[in-house]
Amino acid sequence: GDGRSTTPPSVKTEGEEGEVERKNEEVAISIASSGAISSDRVKLSIKFQMKEVILHLNEHGDGGNIERLKFLLSEMETEVVMKSWDLSVAASIGSAEIQDYFSSGINVEPYIMVHSGSNDGRFLTFNYCKKDPQSPDYGSSPQPTEQFVKIEMLVVKVQVQQGSLIKLMSMPLSIMAEIKRKDQPLSATKDVTLPKEGRAMKKVVRRHLPGERAMYIEATFGGLEVTLGDEHGDILSADITGLNTTITMLEEWTVVTASMKNVMLVDADPNSCHSQVVSKMDDSLTVISTEIRMFNTNSVHDASSLDLFLSATVQRLTVFLVFKFVNRVMHYVDEVMEELKLAKKALGLFEERSTSKAVKIHDVQEEKNGSK
Repeated sequence: GDGRSTTPPSVKTEGEEGEVERKNEEVAISIASSGAISSDRVKLSIKFQMKEVILHLNEHGDGGNIERLKFLLSEMETEVVMKSWDLSVAASIGSAEIQDYFSSGINVEPYIMVHSGSNDGRFLTFNYCKKDPQSPDYGSSPQPTEQFVKIEMLVVKVQVQQGSLIKLMSMPLSIMAEIKRKDQPLSATKDVTLPKEGRAMKKVVRRHLPGERAMYIEATFGGLEVTLGDEHGDILSADITGLNTTITMLEEWTVVTASMKNVMLVDADPNSCHSQVVSKMDDSLTVISTEIRMFNTNSVHDASSLDLFLSATVQRLTVFLVFKFVNRVMHYVDEVMEELKLAKKALGLFEERSTSKAVKIHDVQEEKNGSK
């Protein structure tokens, strides 16, 4: 009689009961979704940072160890995250530099051979992700990818002098000669034990999803600036920008694509009649684009199918060949190859002496055995 409702609070009408059931269903779906997400929990997380790394490359000479190259890497970071269904690795380098001490003397600053040309952003970034094909959301994407790699690099500037290039290319030859000198046997005979044949292990092959990529690699290179010179000055400079490469590995084939936006070759001689030897005519076009498709013969049943497909496109390049410039470049290359030939010849004489010594020892052993 006081105007209040006599309907108990626990009693719901037919429409309200349907609303309650719908809300309960939404809550159940929400709980199930959150449970699926939380199941991919972080099992391991590692983060590593290093301010600077300096590596010295020395050569042993008459006066002791002589410094030849110095490598400098700064602001290095690495992060590894392992979850229930995937593994991700991220690494980066802030800047890089290689100092040349081949042509520097006492109290002389080293020559900067290689350095990262841009201060904006990280010089090199690397990202890797591996997903477990058994994960609940693996097949939800239109193109599932088991392993993904992405590499990005900014502009790299390289300046090489002829004398430093010759000495740098000769160092591996000296190292190989030293290794051969220490590891060369006195006798050419050596017992070889062949491995025993065992039972072949059966490899479990998983059925791939339609359009699934076993691995996808994407590499982006901002540019490369190269300058070659000798004791008289610079000879040429080359500028390559906008390099992109992708590698896609599927069950049926592997596709490799590469493209380059711009290329320029310049004659460094100030008295040249035409300094731009190679240049691009249209800035809106990609200069070079290629595609290589390698088919997996095990998955192709048609005998007429291709094993390899190659496509290359070059668009609107201007090339001027000046005899004086070509002659200077060929002379530069001939001098480098001649110095390397002399270095290989010296290594060949060293090997002949070592071989002849081994032959003499072998002959002496045979004479002793014959006299017995």
